[in-house]
Amino acid sequence: MKRKTVLDLFRKGEFFNFYYSHVVSSLTNSSKEVSLNSIFFAIKGSSADGHHFIEDAVRKGAKTVVLQDKMWAEFLRKRYPQINVVLAENTRKMLAEISRIYFDYPDRKLKVIGITGTNGKTTVSHLTAQYLQMLGIKTGIIGTTGYKVEEKILSEGRTTPDPIQWYKTLFQMKQMGAEFVVAEVSSHALDQYRVYGTRFKGVVFTNLSPEHLDYHRDMENYFEAKRRLFSWNRQSPSAVNADDIYGKRLLQEFESSSGYGFSDGAHFRISDVDLSHNGTVFTIFYRGKKYPVRTKLIGKFNVYNTAAAFSHESVRSGFKPEDLSELSWRLTPVRGRIEILEGEGFRVIIDYAHTPDALKNVLETLNSLKNGRIITVFGAGGDRDRSKRPVMGEIASKYSGVIIITSDNPRSENPMEIIQDIKRGTNKNSDVYIIPDREEAIKEAVYMAGRDDTVLIAGKGHEIYQEIKGVKVPFDDRSVAEKYIKKRQQKLPRQEKR
Repeated sequence: MKRKTVLDLFRKGEFFNFYYSHVVSSLTNSSKEVSLNSIFFAIKGSSADGHHFIEDAVRKGAKTVVLQDKMWAEFLRKRYPQINVVLAENTRKMLAEISRIYFDYPDRKLKVIGITGTNGKTTVSHLTAQYLQMLGIKTGIIGTTGYKVEEKILSEGRTTPDPIQWYKTLFQMKQMGAEFVVAEVSSHALDQYRVYGTRFKGVVFTNLSPEHLDYHRDMENYFEAKRRLFSWNRQSPSAVNADDIYGKRLLQEFESSSGYGFSDGAHFRISDVDLSHNGTVFTIFYRGKKYPVRTKLIGKFNVYNTAAAFSHESVRSGFKPEDLSELSWRLTPVRGRIEILEGEGFRVIIDYAHTPDALKNVLETLNSLKNGRIITVFGAGGDRDRSKRPVMGEIASKYSGVIIITSDNPRSENPMEIIQDIKRGTNKNSDVYIIPDREEAIKEAVYMAGRDDTVLIAGKGHEIYQEIKGVKVPFDDRSVAEKYIKKRQQKLPRQEKR
């Protein structure tokens, strides 16, 4: 990548004070990462104001500062006249714009597909990537389970990275030979302009249900954040859940959208669904033709997830529906999403469900397939929307024979306070146990499971840690469950094992 100077990057924007055009060593919005000749972006966040770290950044070698507070700009002009000061109307937007230029417009050289919605983003992104890879196309993934090109992992990280990391990752993926990149795009990322300026080849909307309302305040603000992905890419073809009330609004507003779902008006209409423990069979009707889909994924919500990937790829990316129909049986589940572990006569399901809607979806699926009891182990994350906790307790009570409420990622909160919030929503439909230690909770669930029972361990899925008081403590639901399944088998009498 050709090294950029300040004047290469700031082709627009108001220089409040200009001293000289230096070669840029890095872009950063963290004073801890500043090096000589960095450009420092002062971002005003919800918990910290980057303007308060400007002097620290200057002392460490930043030669250009981008900010949006005019009083700070005046202060810097007088105190540090040798520093370039750029006054931006919106620092977050400018950070995205400058990052895009700095990394040579990588989105122009790739076909980027954005997946947004409350639930299903990770599964849809992985299924979309799998379709592309089976068609012989090198594909990158950016999302909750990490950033990678095929099997080569670049890094772990949050669902959608900040603009610097976003454009850097796209640049790296192009260097690695990727042609497509499938990315989860969160509502926080859209609200904070992390992907601003990116030219998406296509976008997918999965659904919208209450989540992150501690941040967005209400559903309309939440929807408006998601809608940005469409409004910023009006000409890009998109696949939208036609059965979702917010999806219907998108379909009405954006002419380039195609709907998928059970609705009669859906462009890709789902029909003839047959669910089982071993997989799912259904039909997609498109333009007067029937396309059978067989997949190893289970559950009605995975019908939606598969249909989302199928509909986007078949027309939106220009691939033949009949080819995707044939490839569907080769699609594999995503780690931590309805991941099945077999015990002696019972099964354990690991799933990431951490919202009321996701928990309801997975429990409805398990109820439609069950023979015995459903034993649900779950908690809720700390420092997040408290209103969903009793709702999740109510849902777990409705669909489970036994509930074990435990700790999830308590973060800075007291785990017992979170547990009590959940317990308030439970009722007498199920037996309720409180076991704050998550390993003990999983152990108890595995040991109490009888023949034909199903143990659901919900909330963390692929995560391999618990976040407690600012520390990420190693913890993997799957490994813990496997440990106690094995111990239980070793303890069983010989005749019972048979």
